[in-house]
Amino acid sequence: MIYGYKSFGQSIKDVDRKQNIVTGYFSAFDIKDSDGDIIRKGAFKRSIEEWHPKGRIKHLMNHNPSQPLGALTELKEDDYGLYYESKIGTHNLGQDFIKMVESGLIKEHSIGFSVIKETRGKDVNEMTDLKLYEGSSLTAWGANEFTPLLGMKSLTDIKDRIKSFEKFVRNTDATDEAIEMCLLEIKQLHQLVHTMSTAKAAEDAPSQGKSDIELLDAINLLTLKHF
Repeated sequence: MIYGYKSFGQSIKDVDRKQNIVTGYFSAFDIKDSDGDIIRKGAFKRSIEEWHPKGRIKHLMNHNPSQPLGALTELKEDDYGLYYESKIGTHNLGQDFIKMVESGLIKEHSIGFSVIKETRGKDVNEMTDLKLYEGSSLTAWGANEFTPLLGMKSLTDIKDRIKSFEKFVRNTDATDEAIEMCLLEIKQLHQLVHTMSTAKAAEDAPSQGKSDIELLDAINLLTLKHF
């Protein structure tokens, strides 16, 4: 693997608006993901010692190099995972990020890395040495079952997340760019609800699909009001 991503949900620990500091975990140890990969404690030791002091490990939004969020003032491994503390910038994106964290919209992180050492078994691949390039906070969902969205088991869970984004969009003083990111998330959730409700309608009562279509129409109307 030259460059890969691993996502980790429910990873914000704390936010201090006065100091513009956000803390959390970029990754967790000893969790087998959908690819059969497990990151072991010590995997980031080399990166923390060699790259972090030089400022070469970045805190980004959605893995986008043109969207830095802040400077990593602390990066360390503990028994749980890869802990970070980030001094968030005063630029618009940084302040939008804090508002979205406080509103509970951003709960997930992902790492950008390459593999230095791993041990492949029949059912599991243990990653023991990784070169860490960046940790990203995600406005959308990641690519395995440990993310907040894919961990949702019902249409009700997804609708609740849609409502959270709707509330944020209606009431926030965040920038237009942040609102557009939220609307993109709503559209993606819109598509997921449609896919799930269509599948469920084929198995259960057709009325279920109708109620979800009505919800999607309401989301579309909301979206149009903000463009």
